[in-house]
Amino acid sequence: MPKIFLLLLFCGLAHAQALSGRVSSAEEGAMEGVLVSAKQSGSSVTITVVSDTQGRYSFPASRLQPGTYSLGIRAVGYVLSGPATATVLPQETTIDLKLAKASNLAAQLSNAEWIASVPGTHSQKRTLLNCVGCHTLERVVRSTHDSAGFVQTLQRMAGYANQSTALRPQRRLADRDRELIGEERARFQREQAEWLSAINLSSGPGWRFALQSLLRPSGRGTRVIITEYDLPRPTIEPHDVVVDADGIAWYSDFGDQRIGKLDPKSGQVTEYPVPELKK
Repeated sequence: MPKIFLLLLFCGLAHAQALSGRVSSAEEGAMEGVLVSAKQSGSSVTITVVSDTQGRYSFPASRLQPGTYSLGIRAVGYVLSGPATATVLPQETTIDLKLAKASNLAAQLSNAEWIASVPGTHSQKRTLLNCVGCHTLERVVRSTHDSAGFVQTLQRMAGYANQSTALRPQRRLADRDRELIGEERARFQREQAEWLSAINLSSGPGWRFALQSLLRPSGRGTRVIITEYDLPRPTIEPHDVVVDADGIAWYSDFGDQRIGKLDPKSGQVTEYPVPELKK
């Protein structure tokens, strides 16, 4: 589901809290830098806060109305052991969250963490940036293509535009990598394919490198509220988001001839078709 994120930084002033508690695990005790998310039943808006140095998290009363919320966390290497839901009351609700070690670390890694994990030169890793517009790097490293299979895949992928998806593939009208032609392009694809087949699962069921995760937020980096808005269609590809003087977020749709408008107060999305002046 495509989303738009808005970020709010705040200072340490006291505010009335709707939901608060402490995040901890058996391994670390109180955990700083854990992203705690709450989404009300039937809502398209997710609110996320970050636990402080004592493991405390808190949602201001201005951001959560009374009701039932699903809870989630983001802390690479951990999963939420419980509870997974919360009933927010008119007065402050306190719920402590327990985390347990994750059994599948690879499923939690971001693209940046995969780039940090895989062995390779800066030049080799830089080529992975061309992959993340259409899919995550987990698809690449979990594949079982050998070098010959990757050459075929790279040649096929070169025919699709950036931000193509399985739901909305977009063929290119001109060749990709026009600065590379003939044998020079073929050599680049062979070299890239050989490297990709060395970092995926083509040679066995496990990776031959250690998985690395980024550090969690700490200190002032935990003083933030993230508001996440679900967009109404899975094929929307928001791009170039700008916020106007009235606080309305506008975006262009990379995959369609539309401009979108998001009202952060209500979460309502309005789309405006853009006429095709030339085909």
